[in-house]
This record gives sequence, structure tokens and C-alpha cells, in this order.
Amino acid sequence: MDDVSNKTVVMLLIATVVVSLGGAYISLNAVSTKLSGIGVGPITGFATVPNGTATLTISLVSSIQFSQPTVAFGTGSINTTLGNCTLSTTNANNGAGCVDFSEVGNGFTIENDGNTNLSITLSASANAATFIGDGASLFLWNVTVNESGSCVNATGDRKAVEPNTTNLRCGGETDGACGGIFSAANTTTKNICPSLLFDDANDALNIDINVSIPVTAPAGAKSATLTITGAREPAS
Repeated sequence: MDDVSNKTVVMLLIATVVVSLGGAYISLNAVSTKLSGIGVGPITGFATVPNGTATLTISLVSSIQFSQPTVAFGTGSINTTLGNCTLSTTNANNGAGCVDFSEVGNGFTIENDGNTNLSITLSASANAATFIGDGASLFLWNVTVNESGSCVNATGDRKAVEPNTTNLRCGGETDGACGGIFSAANTTTKNICPSLLFDDANDALNIDINVSIPVTAPAGAKSATLTITGAREPAS
């Protein structure tokens, strides 16, 4: 047999390459068609999206709650010989004129359980006269920080609890309690904390109450509701 010429070998190699490429193209095209039919993108020869991206969005949540929601002094009477009965949550020791009332050593506790600072207001459903039913009675409240540094003023540079009026501040420079300062609870909304923080270690306030019941108070069940509102601080 005559030797195959170099020209023939070259032609055969070219034909082989062409047939291989053609077969690969037909195969890839068929696979791509199948993938497209099931909603998968076609096969390409390079990466069109070389990077992966993870995204998420954290929502602002404003939430305030009474974590200590009730103060129950129970049932009792007033010793008319000893005078008015005084009930206070600042200590578990009722006044001498109180008979059989429960001694309560803690008031209400409110907590910012959201993830944004809140301006806190407080109001009562009744004043002393409508709560007890006697004009000589007293119904007082007092606000303190439950956790050190929970409440700051508008500029954030010092502690500032405002239990009753705008000029009555306590827990500020000394970061302590309100020093036993009580003021009349009433239905007028009061701002008790300009900015209650949301960090778990610094997000709670106490509301103590003091009730004085005169011997002339009418018998019957007495109830008053405290309402707190938290307003989100405007974005700076």
C-alpha cells in the first residue's frame, strides 16, 4: 500500500476536529434545550454571575409592656381610732390605720422590649377622688429607673426620669431613685421618660404608688388602670 501523503493526513485531522466539534455542539445544544424545557438556564462557557450576595432587612419594632402588671392590696378596712390607712409599694409596711390589707413591696415595672428607644408617657384612669370615692383620699405615683441608666434625656448626656412634671427630675446626677417624691396620679398624660433605652440591661422603669384611704371612704371594690404609651424617637 502506498504511504499516505502528508496532505491527506492533515485533511483527515481537520475532518476529525470538525466532526468532534460538531458533535459537541449538537450535544450541548440538545442538553440546553432540555434544560430550558424545565426552566433551567442554558449552559454557557463562562460564569455570568461570579459573586454571591446575601441580603436581609431588620425591621424597627416599637414595643412596651408591663412586665410587673398588677398591684393588689387585697381586702381590708380602716381602724377609725388610728386614722387614715396608707398603702405604699415602696415598702412592705402598711400604715397603722390599715387592717388586713396585703403588704406589697413592689409597684409596676415597665420594659422597652422592642429595638428602638421610646419616649414614654403615663396616665391613670382615675384620680384619687374617683378611685377611692372620697375627696380626702390620696392616689400618688412615683417613677424610678429599674435598671441603671435606662432613661436618658433628649440629648442623651445624663439620666433623667420625670415622674410627674417637667421640672421634677430624679435619678439624674446621682443615678439613683426619686427620693420618695410622689405626686398626684391623674388622667392627664405625663411624659415620664424622654428616652427609654431598648438594651436588655438598661430598658426598665418602676412606677410605685401610694394610696391614702380616709376613714370616711365608702366600702366597695376600688380599681384604677395605668396606661403607658411609647413613641418612637424621630430619626436623626
